[in-house]
Amino acid sequence: MKRKFNIKKAVLVFRHNAVPLTLMASCGLIALFGADRWILRNLEEQRNLNFKQAISRIALQLSENVLLENYNNIDTLLLRILDEDLHVTCLLVSDNNGKILSIASREQPGAPASIQYGKPPEKCQASRQEPNNKTIYNGNFYAERRIENNNLPLGYVTGHAVNDENDLALIRKIEIILFGAFGVAFLPAFGLLSWSSLRQLEIEQEKTARVSGLIKQLQEAQGRTYAAFEGTNDGWVEWNLQTNQCLPSLKMRRLLGIHKYHRIAQRATHSLSENWKYFIIKDDYQKFQFFLDTIKRKTGRPHLPEVSGIEVRIKPIGSEKIQTLKVEAVVTKSVNNEPSVIALVANNITRAKEQQQRINHLAFYDTLTGLRNRFSFEEELKNAVNGLNRNEYHLAIFAIDIDNFKFLNDSHGHAAGDQFLIQVANRIKSCLRANDFVARLGGDEFVIIFRLPYKSNSEIETLTTSIAGKLLAKLSNAFSLTNCTVYNTCSIGICIANTESKSTATLLDKADMALYKAKGMGRNCFYIYQAGMASALISKATTAERLRAFIDAGESGLFLQPIIRLDTNGSLNNKGQQRIAGYEALFRCPRLKNSIQYLISCAEEAGIINSITESILDGIKDELSKIRHNKNTYISINISPIQFLENKFPSKFLHQLRDRDIDPERICIEITETAVLEDTNCALDHITSLQKEGIRFSLDDFGTGYASIELLRKLPFTYLKIDRTYIQNIHQESEIKLIKSIISMAKAFNMELIGEGVETIGQKTILESLGCEYAQGFLFNKDGSYNHVS
Repeated sequence: MKRKFNIKKAVLVFRHNAVPLTLMASCGLIALFGADRWILRNLEEQRNLNFKQAISRIALQLSENVLLENYNNIDTLLLRILDEDLHVTCLLVSDNNGKILSIASREQPGAPASIQYGKPPEKCQASRQEPNNKTIYNGNFYAERRIENNNLPLGYVTGHAVNDENDLALIRKIEIILFGAFGVAFLPAFGLLSWSSLRQLEIEQEKTARVSGLIKQLQEAQGRTYAAFEGTNDGWVEWNLQTNQCLPSLKMRRLLGIHKYHRIAQRATHSLSENWKYFIIKDDYQKFQFFLDTIKRKTGRPHLPEVSGIEVRIKPIGSEKIQTLKVEAVVTKSVNNEPSVIALVANNITRAKEQQQRINHLAFYDTLTGLRNRFSFEEELKNAVNGLNRNEYHLAIFAIDIDNFKFLNDSHGHAAGDQFLIQVANRIKSCLRANDFVARLGGDEFVIIFRLPYKSNSEIETLTTSIAGKLLAKLSNAFSLTNCTVYNTCSIGICIANTESKSTATLLDKADMALYKAKGMGRNCFYIYQAGMASALISKATTAERLRAFIDAGESGLFLQPIIRLDTNGSLNNKGQQRIAGYEALFRCPRLKNSIQYLISCAEEAGIINSITESILDGIKDELSKIRHNKNTYISINISPIQFLENKFPSKFLHQLRDRDIDPERICIEITETAVLEDTNCALDHITSLQKEGIRFSLDDFGTGYASIELLRKLPFTYLKIDRTYIQNIHQESEIKLIKSIISMAKAFNMELIGEGVETIGQKTILESLGCEYAQGFLFNKDGSYNHVS
């Protein structure tokens, strides 16, 4: 039976149950609304709590340099934060005046984020009230944080987040489904809703944790930036351009020495230019004031060039040591796009300056005497020549060399030599004017540059001669050293230069040529370079080259000049050849017409003297094969002082003899006083070493130099050769007495005498009567006649 719907009954039932149903529906609606509010409230509180914690941990301390440079690092971090949490729609950074420096935002939650320029979006324009302002409005969360660095405001970070519309839509759908099934499954649905809410909370917590992690990374990166900034300067001063007041940082106060003095520290926060007079030394204050004025002029004028930093010297409180600071200006705050606050960042470069000064001193000064060195001299000479070419003055270059300095070093030690050089330097400086330049080139070599008035050549030469005489007199006085008193003199070579000088040789080369001439004149004198001396030097170099070529080609030769044994008892031997005790090997080069002395000089200066020695030894090898029957006959060879004083001369010379199968006992080495005086200890070592091998030694040209009795006593010579200048005047009574005293002195030291350059029977006879054992220069026959040996 079909049942019909009874509307009236239904209405009646509804009327009877209206209150319970209404009450139940109301309770259901209230429960649903309460659940919805509870979910939203939990979401908002959780987001509020997490964002509060996150933003409270943002302690950005941006350095002044960051505000002047690009913001790529900040932009990147802001974008990374937005990428991690799609709910956050805007993050921005502003400066002290509220000017927004960087904005990262998205149109709506979940949309791509980007860096915005110009005016910020409306959702980013949260009104700023007080620092650390945080608000929650209509499901949105706003947070703002002030950024400071050492109490210096640098800007703000603003955060804005809204509820995720997708999440809320999901919640609304769940609520509708629950409302529809309220009467059937209210409690299970409510439990499901609670579970869903809790799950959503967990998701939000995970997202917030990721955001917090990114913020922590930002904090750590900022910390490293701040630490780097702190490590790159030694303090800074905040300077307000409007008030001209300054506020030094703690590091700057420590640098100035005012951190312990409260009153001084307070005064340092007042007027910059006035108060800093107390710290900046007087000579640098005007430069510092100009630096500040330049910064002010630059303000608001971007077309002007950038202001570069300056170096100023300060004297900290409680310290006597002056410090050097490198100061640079950094804008930290602007008003209407014009700088209003500037940080004067300072770095203490005192050690670097001191190190640079030490390096410069080593580069340009002689460490022993304190004079300029060779490098400094070369630079000064270039500048002097430039002025010479402009006809501003004449130049005079003095090359000074100490006479017999090596002997002083050998006899008294290098410490005494150093003392002597210091005194020489001081004496030279005492003779100079303020604008004269003096340098030590090395060893005992000094050089002076004089800029002389632009006068006639004769007047300049007179003035130069006067200066040279004064220097010679000053340097010839006794030098009192620690353990001795010495009387060394000096030789001076002078080059006077003007714009008319036409020569390829440098001024120093010319002065050295003149110095060499002065030494050849007997030392303790000066010589002025003359035109043509450079040509003479070139000629000597050319001669040396030709000499070397002839020697290599085997076109040099040898002449043996006999040394005759004198018959002191007046009798003659049966065989004239028995009178020959030995020979002196004389070098010859027929292809060159120059004198042998000149050739030897050329070889010494060109460094080929050893080639001449090799040539002589080759000739001796051949000659000894001819006179081998008389094994008592020796051959003497002249050795240059330059060669004899070489470190390895003994071993080298013996090796040369062995290569030629020459018996060392058939060899006598002749050396001059020059070789002995230059290095007595070295000469003694070499003589002793070679005498052990049977080589004899002869002191050549005795009487022409500075040989002393002490020298003869120390060195074991076999023969002493009287110079030919004494033999030429042997008929004079005074010369006879002098030769007699020389012979007596030689015999006292067990030396045998050889008279050089005997040309007449009369000279031979007198030498015999005085007790001289040998004569050199003539070969005598049985009948008393003699032949000249050339």
